Amino acid sequence: MRTRTYLIVIIISLMLGGALLHQYITTNQELEQKKIQDKLEKTHSDAMLSARAGIDVYATIVSSLKSHIKHRASFPSEIELQNYLKDLLDQIKFNDSIVVSYFDKNHIFKYVVTPNAIDPLGLKGVSLREILNKERIDALDELMTTDTIRIFTPINLREGWAGFPFNFTVRDKDNKVLGYMAPIMNTKYLLDYFYEGDYNNEFTHKFIVSDSIDLTREAIYNETTLFNKNSDPEYYKNFNIPNNEFISSTIEVFGLNLKIGSAYKERPRVSNIVAYLAYLWYFIISMAIITIYYLFTKNAKLNSYLNHANTQINIKNTELEKSLFRIQTLIKEIHHRVKNNMQMIAGVLSLQQDETNNTAVKTALEQSKSRIHSMALVHEKLYGSVSLKTIKTKEYTEQLLDFVEQIVGRKDLRLDKNITIDDDLIFDGDTTSNLGLILNELVTNSYKHAFTLDKVNTLEITIQKEHNHYLLTYSDNGSGLPENYNFETSKSLGIQLILILTDQLNGKMNYSNEGKSTFKIHFNPADISFS
Repeated sequence: MRTRTYLIVIIISLMLGGALLHQYITTNQELEQKKIQDKLEKTHSDAMLSARAGIDVYATIVSSLKSHIKHRASFPSEIELQNYLKDLLDQIKFNDSIVVSYFDKNHIFKYVVTPNAIDPLGLKGVSLREILNKERIDALDELMTTDTIRIFTPINLREGWAGFPFNFTVRDKDNKVLGYMAPIMNTKYLLDYFYEGDYNNEFTHKFIVSDSIDLTREAIYNETTLFNKNSDPEYYKNFNIPNNEFISSTIEVFGLNLKIGSAYKERPRVSNIVAYLAYLWYFIISMAIITIYYLFTKNAKLNSYLNHANTQINIKNTELEKSLFRIQTLIKEIHHRVKNNMQMIAGVLSLQQDETNNTAVKTALEQSKSRIHSMALVHEKLYGSVSLKTIKTKEYTEQLLDFVEQIVGRKDLRLDKNITIDDDLIFDGDTTSNLGLILNELVTNSYKHAFTLDKVNTLEITIQKEHNHYLLTYSDNGSGLPENYNFETSKSLGIQLILILTDQLNGKMNYSNEGKSTFKIHFNPADISFS
């Protein structure tokens, strides 16, 4: 139940974290979009300020012309008008893209003046009715009834550029209408303001007059004749920009509405790579957390199972230890009783020995007692060992020699014993019993036939490992067996026992009598180990 609760808490936490991450990424992308939009709005706002400044320059020029003509004592000549125009443009640092025409009441060109030329295209005497439509002529007739400055829709001039025509009525000193003046300003001068600044390569602008006529720095697109072969590279239609990406504002200039729009040539896109990477990393982290939790709970369950299993094993081990203790106690008791029974048999043999006067019988009983004791000693060592199945070989050999010496030895016999056996060498009970009987026969034989009172007697016993087997070497300094002694046909019970026991040890016996009487028995114990 607790595990399920933890899992629910983790899942809810990861869901909340994912929601917060999504909110953060969404907010960040919205901020980036806002930065892009703010940059466009600022560019548009700056461009509009510059455009208003340019329009103010236009208004200043036209107002100055009107004021100059109105306040003169007489109407100026072409030369006087040209000189004034030069002085005026020099003061306001305006370029020469301006043409000033004076028309009489019948719309005939009377003056055509630029800062550098008079009537450059030979228009004097030409009627404006031949150039403009009736609607425009009617508007000009209406203009002459007022005293205001009016701007008409831009036109493509024969001079090769597009211009804004400003028109106002002119009168003589008696306030009689003489006609009207038409200063025409180059649109390029005004529109260049929109392409100045650091961002001119990023943005484009569109200029629409009367909601239908496209205006560029080179031409007016109103289905009238174009006298300029150049096209504006910044014309907004060159970039295929959707209308909804433009920011638009409208400027009113002397009654003419000029709609101005600004847009990115190629709108920047907010990259989603960071968002995708963030979502991917959060997914990986979430999977890692869930996997870790799954492994943790799985390990916790396994640990619980293992603890339960260990508890059960400990209970079983305790029961097994109790059973083992009872078994060991029983085995010790068995070995102890076997040893006691063997000693009882040896005691019976001693009683039999006392009842007979036959030397051969006494000797035979003595040898039997010695053999029985060697086996009883094995059981004594077994019930005294920890494992109840192994015996320390050196300790057993030393005690066996002491017993044989007590039975058949003499106190005045000079004997030098040398036992070379590893203190930690351990054999099983069966192997030790066989080795004990062999040693018993060899030692007894040495006491009877090899040792004498007139010399220092020697006895050497060695047990060592050789390759994959063990070697028992027994030697004394007696005269030994006769040369060419045949062990296979020997009638000696002791020799026969040694051969039988060697065979039980899967061994082989060799005898030599070169300086010492030596028995070498190669054998393989049933079970051997080193403590």
